[in-house]
Amino acid sequence: MQFVHHNTTIPLALQTEINGVRYYETPEGKLYPSITTILSKTSDMSGLDDWRERVGIEVAEQTIKEAQIHGTMTHKLCENYLNNKESNGDFLDIPINHFKNLKPYLHKINNIRGIEIPLYSDEFEIAGTCDCIAEYNGDFSIIDFKTSKNKLMEHYDKVQKYFMQATAYSLMWKERTGMEIDQIVIIGSEETGNIAEFIKIAFDFKEKLIEKIEKFHENETAINKF
Repeated sequence: MQFVHHNTTIPLALQTEINGVRYYETPEGKLYPSITTILSKTSDMSGLDDWRERVGIEVAEQTIKEAQIHGTMTHKLCENYLNNKESNGDFLDIPINHFKNLKPYLHKINNIRGIEIPLYSDEFEIAGTCDCIAEYNGDFSIIDFKTSKNKLMEHYDKVQKYFMQATAYSLMWKERTGMEIDQIVIIGSEETGNIAEFIKIAFDFKEKLIEKIEKFHENETAINKF
């Protein structure tokens, strides 16, 4: 399948790291935190802390590192495929299997506006890189690809964060282009071979997202006072 591209030219933010935290620098030189950082910093991480304690720090860090590698490789395979390119190089078996799982769902995508787009919002002072903006089953959508060892359920906290993350991209895209995107799509590949496909309306998660953004900025302001 050959994917059709209609790339949109917009000002882009450049990713950088400050003290191990991901930020983006806008063309005007402003530094905004990534939306993933904001959602992590404003979420209850006690479950993750309990897991680290249960399995041990070394095992936990290795597991997280492997998951990040698998996720990055899977994203690259999807990116190349959507860009009508061959994937050359060494890819691990798990990312290859994730890609095979995702492939039928990638065929629902077309009329692509951009892939791996670094977006930002001056209004909300946030930034982030969106996996794909395109039509999904004919509807203009924010599309994000996820990988997971375990089953992805809609009520899980991390899945709710995925919805808010995609909603943030829709707000950034509208601010940068003036184009509204109502639909968000999360396609999650589980290592069991199952796929979790979530199709949602961005507006449903906007209020909760803004609460988290405001909470993050309030916390950062309080920290910077000391």
